[in-house]
Parts: sequence; C-alpha cells; structure tokens
Amino acid sequence: MVRIDSKIMSAGSMLLLLLLLAACSKTNNTNNSGTPSASRKAVTPTIITARSVRGTPSNGIPVNTNGQQAVLKDRMLMLKNTSKQNAADGHSSLIALVLTVKNTSDKPIKNVSTFFRLMGAEGDTFTYQSNSSDTFYGDISAHSSRDGSIVFQIPKAEASNLRLLYRPEVETETALIPLKL
Repeated sequence: MVRIDSKIMSAGSMLLLLLLLAACSKTNNTNNSGTPSASRKAVTPTIITARSVRGTPSNGIPVNTNGQQAVLKDRMLMLKNTSKQNAADGHSSLIALVLTVKNTSDKPIKNVSTFFRLMGAEGDTFTYQSNSSDTFYGDISAHSSRDGSIVFQIPKAEASNLRLLYRPEVETETALIPLKL
C-alpha cells in the first residue's frame, strides 16, 4: 500500500479549490447569440472533499510492496537499481532505472514506454525518456520477463523525492513506487 504524503494531498486539494473558484469567477455577459444578457443566474460552487486512497493490488489502486517492487494482477515490476547524475546541459538530471517486468499471467502483456513516468514531490509527471534498452519494450509472453533500463531527463530542481508511476494498458493496475536515489 502507498501512503500519499499530506503535502501532496493538501496541494492537490488547494489546486482543485483554486480551479473551482476560477471556473466560478468567470462571468459571461452574453447569451448564446452573442448579445448581452439582461440577467445572470447565480452559480453555487460544489465543494469536493479529497478522500484518501486505499485498496489492494486486486483492485488496481496504487501498490508498493517491499520498497522497490510492485505486484499487480497480471505482472510484477521490480526496480533493481536507480541512479541520478547531472546531464550535459547543466540544467537537467538524468534518472536511470534498471528494472524487470515479469508477466505472471497466461496471456501476453504489453510493455511500452508510455507506461513509465516519473512523478515529482509536487505531483508533476515527467515522460521524456532520453534513453532506454533497445530490447526492453515490446510484448512479453506468458510467464516470462523482460529486463532493461530507462533514463529520464528531468529538470534538476525536480530530481528529489521521485516516484516511478507505472500505468499499464489497464489503468486500474497502476503502481506508484518511491525511488531510492
């Protein structure tokens, strides 16, 4: 099970409230024909309360077991090594992940680059992969695995308290794994 940091939950709640307030503050002085309207209808904002995320691997809520491993319904994702270094441009960091995706089902599963994202401390997600193993991506046959590496290039200021967001083709089978850098 993953514990969502209270800072992330607070930031998310505040962002949601700001978006709601911004949406409610927009006024439109025209009707559908583009002419000014004589009266405005009062809009009452709906308050949405954030709830904590709870669940088990069987229903696809974010999972984290044994630090750097996630067990999902039809697969297992294992982080073998993580590292961070400065990029040549001086403004970015390179986050390298060495991992294994193991198919635990009786059917082939997909393994594509869009399944892997990095999530920063404030909830920002990064998808730009500057490098990966040539043979890492592709279908994985039943009861087999695929090893490989992925290198993400992210802003240097965002290179702490990172998590791997793994979202395969079945979105309910999502894992959020803290990185040990």
